[in-house]
Amino acid sequence: MSKKIVKAVLIFIVIFAAVNILIINLFKDKKDNSHNIELNRVRHLIKEYEKEKGVAAEDLSALILFSKEYGGEAESFEYVYKLSASSKVDIDEIVNDRNNDPDEASEFISTDLVLYRIDYKRAVSTSMKAGKNLVFIIAYSVLFTALVICIFVIVYYQKKVIKPFSRIAELPEEIAKGNLVKDIPESKEKYFGKFTWGMNMLREQLEDTKTKNLQLERDKKVLLMSLSHDIKTPLSTISLYSKAISKGLYTGDKVKTSAENIQDKVFEIEDYMKRIVNASNEDIVEFEVNNGEIYIKDVMDSIENYYRDKMVLRGIDFSIGSFNNKLIKGDPDRLVEVIQNIIENALKYGDGRKITIDVNEEDGRRMMINIRNTGCTLEKRELANIFESFYRGTNTGKQEGSGLGLYICRRLMHMMDGEIYADIVNEGNDDLMSIMLELNI
Repeated sequence: MSKKIVKAVLIFIVIFAAVNILIINLFKDKKDNSHNIELNRVRHLIKEYEKEKGVAAEDLSALILFSKEYGGEAESFEYVYKLSASSKVDIDEIVNDRNNDPDEASEFISTDLVLYRIDYKRAVSTSMKAGKNLVFIIAYSVLFTALVICIFVIVYYQKKVIKPFSRIAELPEEIAKGNLVKDIPESKEKYFGKFTWGMNMLREQLEDTKTKNLQLERDKKVLLMSLSHDIKTPLSTISLYSKAISKGLYTGDKVKTSAENIQDKVFEIEDYMKRIVNASNEDIVEFEVNNGEIYIKDVMDSIENYYRDKMVLRGIDFSIGSFNNKLIKGDPDRLVEVIQNIIENALKYGDGRKITIDVNEEDGRRMMINIRNTGCTLEKRELANIFESFYRGTNTGKQEGSGLGLYICRRLMHMMDGEIYADIVNEGNDDLMSIMLELNI
């Protein structure tokens, strides 16, 4: 049995005992003296009867009739059920006639005329007993129902939440250690089905990325080893020609020919160096783009919803101009990513006063998205380099960054058959950084 179920049962037992004690104390039999009221009435009537009639009252019915004659209404008694009278000389009969019923009792009253015996029933609150039983039944029913529901909830969450979670509890640690081979069993549970599916996708993605990185490292090492071997040949040739020239072994046309050979080998080495540089720049980041047709308004709504509150909190004047809602070609998620990268750059390197987005249609074939921000301090001569990988302009200062943001934007725009441009425009006394995105309609 689960520890949680045992704990729930123990708590139920404690609550059950506490409720029992509470109900018992609440409905504990309280002394009811209602019969004493009737005894006092009988005593009073006996005195009045003897005073008016001059004789002793014969029985209880005589008192009831007397009460009707002088009180205007016959009085009945709930607890007093018998009245006996006997002379004081002969009292053994009524004194020794005991009633053994514990709920009944007798009381004696002596007057100047006779000795009376009043038989009555003690008041017992039967309604309190019935109420106590009803409360017990209700309380026990509620407690039992609560226990059943509690056990059901514990078992349900044990099966649907805790057990599935325990199967993946060690997964983050395994991923952190680089163990990406172990698959997570698929789950149909409502709470963890999609989660386990997503974790499997993440694991597969990481495993695929790890494999590609290893392959890339191997390819680069092979390439470098191959290039280094290829470079040795022209270097050896250059070394031989230079030594021969320096020692005066070549004269006249031979020197000129040697110099031309050296120049050819230098060009060859430069070609190898270009290949090394290109190899280091290619495939820095891999992208997946799903091109289709999207409405420009959907993209702009996504940007506005994402940045509206953020800009208000920063006190930045952020606006998107009016435009005609057109279908454009591209990947909606990637286009939003491009615009967000540009806006984040504007937040980092602008002065935080104003950011605007204007959307215009050109020639009925292209859609231009122009993103501008105030406070541009970049020099125009640097515009040609800002889309290169790892390039950081002179305006970055101490701001952290990788120099890949605009490079990624250009890659994504090209994969969507679009283009990206940058310019610095003057508006009044402000220099504005202007990034333009060109997409096909």
